[in-house]
Amino acid sequence: MTKKTALILSALAPIVLILILMAPELNRPRLIEIKNNPAPAPVVMINQSQEGFFLDKDSISKTNFLILGAAGEGNDAPDLTDTILVVHFVPAEKKIYLFSLPRDLLVKIPGGTSFSKLNALYAINKNDLGREFDMIKQKVQAITGLTINHYIFVDLTAVKNLVDILGGINILVKKDILDTAFPGPNHTYQTFAIKAGWRYLDDATALKYIRSRHSAGGDFDRINRQQDVLQALKQKVLTLNFWNVSTLFKIYDTLASHIKTDLGWWQINDWWQEIKSIPGENIIKNEFNNTNFLESGEMVLGDETASILKPKAGLENYEEIRKYIKETIKN
Repeated sequence: MTKKTALILSALAPIVLILILMAPELNRPRLIEIKNNPAPAPVVMINQSQEGFFLDKDSISKTNFLILGAAGEGNDAPDLTDTILVVHFVPAEKKIYLFSLPRDLLVKIPGGTSFSKLNALYAINKNDLGREFDMIKQKVQAITGLTINHYIFVDLTAVKNLVDILGGINILVKKDILDTAFPGPNHTYQTFAIKAGWRYLDDATALKYIRSRHSAGGDFDRINRQQDVLQALKQKVLTLNFWNVSTLFKIYDTLASHIKTDLGWWQINDWWQEIKSIPGENIIKNEFNNTNFLESGEMVLGDETASILKPKAGLENYEEIRKYIKETIKN
């Protein structure tokens, strides 16, 4: 492998790890049912410290990753993390549990008395360099009862830029999409539509394809589409002419600008080796929404009335959610 190849593949490593964690061939999400009596970088901002740089294979135990995805620059709300996914990995059992948290969950801002949506916590804390992920990690831990060991943040502008650099991608659209409420410029809405079948996507269409939320499968449909696009990108990058230095460094630059993680390079590689062989049936998806532990409502946030979700058990009461997660990963 040439140095140029290694350089680009190392920059792709966080995306590849996300692909493995989120498993593109998985079954549809298991929606949680409640019964009558529920049982309740400058280089990609990679961690550069030597502490924990290598994965201690002899002490691997249950590990929790927080995967965050934001729309990125050029959008009305570039720093809102509209993808919030907790990945619970059990190495001894070769199992992964995915817990998708809704962006509209109303939460008390850690350390204060005000409220916001869960997806705003990173944006609120963004300028506290070195601690910008502390607030959302703290709240996600309170909601799930799980300790977050590592985070990976992806600005979806990286995906748009990569599609542009690579001249577009071909994607098998699994079902028709008609989203009449896709976010437009200046807080407007526009229609995004695409038919099922093989489709060529340019950069703008690819970004809409991975951001659209209005389908029967909700956030997990969107996550599956993101996985399909990332897989297409990975395959196209791996077939590049690695003597094309200009293209390679364009790819490297866009990845370096749009991914943040506290994992070191060797940790990413080691986790990749641990996770990549897990079969799809050993990956269990769970989604929290208004069909189970949450209920819909409205609240004035700032100077606007916003749609929100809150626990049916009461505001900031996550006991049922934590109990469900504990029983799920125990069984």
